[in-house]
Amino acid sequence: MRLTNILMLTLIVLGIFAQDLFAQQWGTITGRFVVKGVAAKPPAMNMPAAVAGVCPGPLANPQLRVGPKNELQDVAVWLYLDRGEDAPEPHPMYAPLRNMPVQISNKVCLYEPHVATIQPGQTVQFVNADPIPHNFKVEGFANAGINFLVPVNGMQPHIFQAEERYPMNASCAIHPWMNAKIVIRESPYMAVSDKNGKFTIENLPVGTHKFQIWHEIPGNIKEVTLGGKVLKDRKGVVEIEVKPGQNDLGDIVIDAGLLK
Repeated sequence: MRLTNILMLTLIVLGIFAQDLFAQQWGTITGRFVVKGVAAKPPAMNMPAAVAGVCPGPLANPQLRVGPKNELQDVAVWLYLDRGEDAPEPHPMYAPLRNMPVQISNKVCLYEPHVATIQPGQTVQFVNADPIPHNFKVEGFANAGINFLVPVNGMQPHIFQAEERYPMNASCAIHPWMNAKIVIRESPYMAVSDKNGKFTIENLPVGTHKFQIWHEIPGNIKEVTLGGKVLKDRKGVVEIEVKPGQNDLGDIVIDAGLLK
């Protein structure tokens, strides 16, 4: 009798969970970051003679990458929470993704990707794809810094345990022009714009959410034009209403004057 009661209670709990999951509606947001005006590109990077054969220069500076149609790459967008606010329960699709490692590589004397996103507890594989040694030095606030040498064709795994309120800096002490940024957030609702300026954040709970917009050059993007409206916030926070299904935000315009 006791076993029967336990089974019935389990079925009831599972039924309630399934009903809640079914009742919850989800929406995906997409958008494209573009620059208004002409952004002043940082100067190309010349390689010292010691690595010129491996990493021929000059290399385009990855800190500001603007496409032929003014598409802006490497803009990070993440769910923003006010102090004391809890993140919404993520869609079940994100549970297995948290167990998948993220690779950050040294390739042709540059970091790839230049801006990476991870969650606390997720394994990061620091990979050296160059035929010369590289050093990985990562500095944060909530996480202890790391600093280790990765040999040719080597890989060093690491797990960051805490969320960072601001992107961490990654660099190579051997080759000081190399740098990248790592965004580490507890909520999986984050993305980085690709070479076409596009980003996607899948399966958000339907409702109004805040998102923080960031780029390496200025930091927080304090002004954007979205849906024909100019939005200003010193933290780079915008509110977006997420409806069921696909939510195409269109072009999110950033003035070139902010990218200095």
